[in-house]
Amino acid sequence: MTIERSIVAVVRRENYDLKQVCNAVNTALELAEIVPTLENAQNVLLKPNLLSPRPPEDAVTTHPSVVEAVGRIALRTGCKLWIGDSPPFAGENPGKYRALLEKTGIWDVAARLSADVVRFEEQVKYITNPSGRLYRRFEVADAVSKADLIINISKLKNHALTRISGAVKNLFGCVPGVRKGLFHIRAAEDRTTFAQMLVDLAGTISNAVHLMDGIVAMEGEGPSAGQPRHLGLILASKDPVALDAVASAILNMDPMSIDTTRLAHEQGLGCGNLQHIDVRGVSIDEVRVSDWLQSSGTNDWKRIPTPLRRLLRRQLLAVPVFRKQPCTGCGDCVRVCPSKALSPGRPPRIDLGKCIRCYCCQEICNSRAVELKYPLLAQLLRIDKTAG
Repeated sequence: MTIERSIVAVVRRENYDLKQVCNAVNTALELAEIVPTLENAQNVLLKPNLLSPRPPEDAVTTHPSVVEAVGRIALRTGCKLWIGDSPPFAGENPGKYRALLEKTGIWDVAARLSADVVRFEEQVKYITNPSGRLYRRFEVADAVSKADLIINISKLKNHALTRISGAVKNLFGCVPGVRKGLFHIRAAEDRTTFAQMLVDLAGTISNAVHLMDGIVAMEGEGPSAGQPRHLGLILASKDPVALDAVASAILNMDPMSIDTTRLAHEQGLGCGNLQHIDVRGVSIDEVRVSDWLQSSGTNDWKRIPTPLRRLLRRQLLAVPVFRKQPCTGCGDCVRVCPSKALSPGRPPRIDLGKCIRCYCCQEICNSRAVELKYPLLAQLLRIDKTAG
């Protein structure tokens, strides 16, 4: 889809009180002109970020109050409502999936909304995108292809691989289970390739609108080991690229420094240029965060010539370091590692020769036992890790 001028709604909401969140979400959807789209949908899939079985206050997953608010508003149209995601490992097992939904508060939300819980791994289907630059076919959850409308409800967080985990990145959860690891392997040698895959996927899933939970976001070692930070914001848009652009600007990042935003904008899949985005509600300057703490896995690749960057890649990227004290020896990181670089232990052992720096181990760890540290050369070069 080519969008000449996109709308992004930015609405203040100080806490997760359900009544007030409903008001804020409703305002955001109206400002973003999404309500008419809802009225034309019979089967609606709510797709939150359900990365791991963590309580809502950890800010790892989309808060249940935001999911419930969206669901209540959607149900006004008389639609059939589904809720689902594909969390690592938990999605492979019905019992673990229910436990995750209970821990994150989504199970009770589904019950109150009388929504069907969908486990994405249960049924899958191939969908195609002839215009994809690198990937033109994706295996996604059957519910993704069957829904008249997907409401993509992301959590505003840092991400070591993509800088932010926003609307475009959250669509990656439509790809079930271990299939996501295959993309990490294929795109590991170049982060731009991984970003292009996400852009190709976003271009494939065209039946979606987008909402972002930024009431409490996550700075630092996102997407799972960072610190919750109150921002008090709900964002909404039909355009995931514009939504991510505005979100990154609020975090004092240049939107075009986010590879998914830049690539999608260049390819006409959305708008990443703030000058061409109609921001409604509160302005970016009113809520900009000047001291946002980025992930230690972030660095400024564009300051290094491409040939040298490829040659020195392993000396410039942060490496996972496992701490013994918080490690429980659960083995989740070993199982999720797409390159089989980890061996069981407490903490696990890592073969840096095999490690592709995808940081899946950090993403999956519920004990915050994985740190990202730069090699000596990267420290000497003083790679810029600050926002913007």
